[in-house]
Amino acid sequence: MLDEKATTEKDHNGAPVPPQVPAEFGFDTEHPVLPVPFTAQIGEARFTGTGLSVTAAYVEPREAVAPMLTGSRQAVRLRFDFGGFTITLFPEARVTTNDTGDELTLQFIDPTGPHLPQLRYILNTYIAGDVVSLGAMMAYTGPTQPKEAKGKGGTAADARRRIKSIGVALLSSVLIYFAVSALFTRYTTSYELRPVFILRAGNEMRATSGGQVIFLNPGAGKGEVLYSLSATTGDVLNFQSPCDCEVALTDGMFEGATVLPGDSILTLYGQNRSVRVQTQMSTEGLSRAMSGERVHLEMDDGRTIPVQVILTSATSAAAEEGDLFLPVRLEPQAGALTEDDIGKSARLRLSTPIISQPLQEGTKG
Repeated sequence: MLDEKATTEKDHNGAPVPPQVPAEFGFDTEHPVLPVPFTAQIGEARFTGTGLSVTAAYVEPREAVAPMLTGSRQAVRLRFDFGGFTITLFPEARVTTNDTGDELTLQFIDPTGPHLPQLRYILNTYIAGDVVSLGAMMAYTGPTQPKEAKGKGGTAADARRRIKSIGVALLSSVLIYFAVSALFTRYTTSYELRPVFILRAGNEMRATSGGQVIFLNPGAGKGEVLYSLSATTGDVLNFQSPCDCEVALTDGMFEGATVLPGDSILTLYGQNRSVRVQTQMSTEGLSRAMSGERVHLEMDDGRTIPVQVILTSATSAAAEEGDLFLPVRLEPQAGALTEDDIGKSARLRLSTPIISQPLQEGTKG
């Protein structure tokens, strides 16, 4: 065994001197420095990388370095050029210079900062041999194709995802269709405010002059007096029945009732039970119908029946007086309405055709 006293150095006071650790000694906690090629830039100054670790980057200046750069904290731009792409990192580092001044150490201020995942990936792939250096360039030699799925037919989860995607697409299409349909209907379709009445066709008799009804005979035969009217002029007007017809008095009509010119007194019905459709249309709606818009009856039972708007003398008289709603007669398609529809009501719909027609048989004078 060697003599401890003979091998231990002492200072001038006789105290033992601790052994000096060489500068190039590497601790077990030190990160390895790899010769990964890269370039660095601090401001306008550019550098060539000589080594790289997780905590620092070592570079050589391409030109003279400003003295104020040494010891300062700087934002560093590290660029790694691969064959077909580039990775750029921006860590913050403290700049130090070696004794000869030909190499700078960029000590990262925050080694665990946002740049760490990309930097660690580059170092690990370099150690694994996937990244090789070719002069100042790097190339990636790892796998370029993603791994294929184990099952060629796909998994059940993939099938469910595909079915779910198809279902979402179909639902979206249905919702879009209904939204577009609602917008189209809103801007091309309108309804008249007044209801439409389906009545039994007959000959309506109206007062030709203002006055008072002094006689009513609903059972009158052909040539007999149906009713008598005491006019305001002092004359008594008698009206005879033109046929042996069924007579229906107008609601609220009785002997002694006062009437104005044009008021309905009674209606004569023939042997057949044909229908008559009448309503009052707004001046705007009538103008649209006469301009070529399509007119339909929407029945309570869901039927939609196209009709023609027929103008009568009553329509012209109401228009001349400035009425906002004008009486009109509607003529449906032959056979569309039967006697079973008598007494029913409907709505009048006007719709703008997609392709305008120069002339539409929707109105008659």
